[in-house]
Order: sequence, then C-alpha cells, then structure tokens
Amino acid sequence: MGNFPSVPGSRQYGDKYRTVTICCKSAGPSVTSPDGHYQVLNVFCSSQTNERELALVLRNVKSGEKRTLYTYDRDATVVWSPDSRWIAINDHAGSDYTNNLVLSVDQSVPPIDLQKQLDRGLPEHGREIPEADHLYMSVIKWRSDEQLEFLVWGHGGGKGFCRCYLLSLTGRVGQCQLRMPKSNAEEYCEAMKK
Repeated sequence: MGNFPSVPGSRQYGDKYRTVTICCKSAGPSVTSPDGHYQVLNVFCSSQTNERELALVLRNVKSGEKRTLYTYDRDATVVWSPDSRWIAINDHAGSDYTNNLVLSVDQSVPPIDLQKQLDRGLPEHGREIPEADHLYMSVIKWRSDEQLEFLVWGHGGGKGFCRCYLLSLTGRVGQCQLRMPKSNAEEYCEAMKK
C-alpha cells in the first residue's frame, strides 16, 4: 500500500491532521457498504507520533482507490447507512468514554460529531442523560438513510443507566424504547453495542 492523505485522528478530530502510512496488516474484518461499492478496511498503521495505531480506510471496490477515514488507538466499529452514503464510527477510545462520528463517503462533507448533535437536540430542562463518570455511546443501526438508533449508557453515583435515542443527521432527537431488565440497564447496553 502506500501513503494516504492527511486524516483526522481520534483525539485531534476536526482540527489537526496528519499523514499515516498504511501497512498491509489487517486489524479486523472489512465492512462492505450495502450497495457493494465501498469497503471500510480496519488496518494497523504507524505514524511519526504513534508506533502502533489503527485506521479505518475507505476503499472504492471498483477503482481500488483508498483513503484513510479515521485513526484510533483501542477499538472502533462502523455501521453503514442503507444508502451507502454515510458511515457511523463508534470509537471506544477510553475506559470511561467513546467518540462517535458520522462521515460521508463524499470528502467535501464535514464530519458530524454525534455526541454534540445529541447534546444540542436534548432539552435543557429534564435532560435525559444522567451525570456519569463513565459515559459510553454507540450507533446500533440506521433506521433510515438519515436517522440512526443511538445507545447511551454508563454509571455514576453507584447507578447504571441505558437510554436509546433516535438521532437524525439534521439534529432532531427522539427516544426509542428498549426492552430490558431495569436492574441491569448498563450491562444490557454494553451487550447491545456488540
């Protein structure tokens, strides 16, 4: 493989870019878009700042062209939109938090930070997300080409919680129902993300 264009890193998302060199070693299975035109490859790479780094690389199946979508350090999953235009990324970046983005296959479209989108869409009074010292979020599936099902879970103050939201790419937020045992809400969400 070879050098790929500058890409946003997981912690530098949105403001810093760096060039990564992709190695030929796979870090996990690829995920093909619903229309079959693209694959997201999960690969090991290295850069000047991090000897062992992981990257999600978008590959055009027909042309073979590749570009790095996102770099991360621990674990990340992707979920394609039904129309194959959007890729939701769940970056399980730390032991107490996640980073969640939606990227377009069109490089000119800016990334959407799902945590910020959710925060802006929830009412200030009666906020649904409890204060937590461990807060995790994950896109579970797309409900349509522009709406996703988004789990939020964690714990703080000795209590675990799990919430389900419908989040549109335009910023509208609604709740979805989960059928789970109330005594194990956090464990239920943790199992659902897989």
